[in-house]
Amino acid sequence: MLGLYIHIPFCEQRCPYCDFNTYAGVRAQLVEDYVDALRRELVAQLTPLARAERVVDTIFFGGGTPTFLSAAQLEGILQTVRESIAVRPNAEITLEANPSTVANPELSPAKLEHLRRAGFNRLSIGVQSFDDACLRTLGRAHSAVEAKETFRLARLAGYDNINIDLMFAVPGQTMGSWQQTLTEAMALHPEHISAYCLTYEKATPFYRWRATGRLRPLSEDAEAEMFERAMDALTDAGYEHYEISNFARPGKRAQHNQIYWRGEEYVGAGAGAHGYLNGVRYWNEKLPQRYVARVSKEGRAIVGSERLSARARLGEALMLGLRLLDGVSLDAMTERFQLDPRDVFEREMRRLTAFGLVRQENGRLWLTRQGVLLANRVFMEFV
Repeated sequence: MLGLYIHIPFCEQRCPYCDFNTYAGVRAQLVEDYVDALRRELVAQLTPLARAERVVDTIFFGGGTPTFLSAAQLEGILQTVRESIAVRPNAEITLEANPSTVANPELSPAKLEHLRRAGFNRLSIGVQSFDDACLRTLGRAHSAVEAKETFRLARLAGYDNINIDLMFAVPGQTMGSWQQTLTEAMALHPEHISAYCLTYEKATPFYRWRATGRLRPLSEDAEAEMFERAMDALTDAGYEHYEISNFARPGKRAQHNQIYWRGEEYVGAGAGAHGYLNGVRYWNEKLPQRYVARVSKEGRAIVGSERLSARARLGEALMLGLRLLDGVSLDAMTERFQLDPRDVFEREMRRLTAFGLVRQENGRLWLTRQGVLLANRVFMEFV
């Protein structure tokens, strides 16, 4: 499969826990220049792939807040993709969006309907919580009521494949608050729910506030209890727990993200975007102004790349593949990399099995439930 990731780095405001490549308070002219540069870069990246008869299977507009752009701008970007390369019929085309009030033109019913007609068929809404106290702690601009209204508008606009992002282990969050958020999320009946544990990334205000005592993180035990509550509640409600943080109705797994987890190829376009083609990982200029200037001068904005060794690629494939609760086929890994993971990582796999974090059966390797809770410790063994 071939995926396409398109990065929109603009937000109305920057959340204090966010370490993504995002910028708030930008000039309208920069946004226009960025869209023009992005369309030019897409032509440059996709045209050679089209000549090789590649077909795009999934498209994901991430950010930032992609809906910061107008519907016409987003439609134009998608049109450039379709003019540059073949897109599989009924391809999953995802748009990230932040909740907003009806009065906000950035997510009005008309805008959502316009985007649906333009071809965006999957919406990913950054709800994070249905508890206003948690939303205030996270620095989110919306309320729980506005999040529900955004979901209702999306349904009215015809979206029948909606993801809701949720976050747990927020400072001050109780188990009761987390259960309330899960209950209200399930009551909306979205096709997909992502539940992420809050992390404190360097260079974010949250990281500094934790260091100074302004924020008190929840204990690891509390994090684990909240995660287990989510796993139990969502699976009991009929959601398939198919990836560590992701739950889906049958047939509604996120196709684009599975490209990452399966180590397949994807194009990255936009400021700071990463791509992976022909065994080479590459990344773009991060700053939007520099990105625009580089694309204007060179047609592309790649500032770095690396070709991993077969062993490193094997370790990365195991790390990513184990995120999927289907596990990984060790025989398929051997055929793909001409290295048998049972030999290369014999000691690591034996140790993880002894600790009850992974299990091996019929040539496949899985995370156990305890391994899901301690997934990062498992992944460190392979990188």
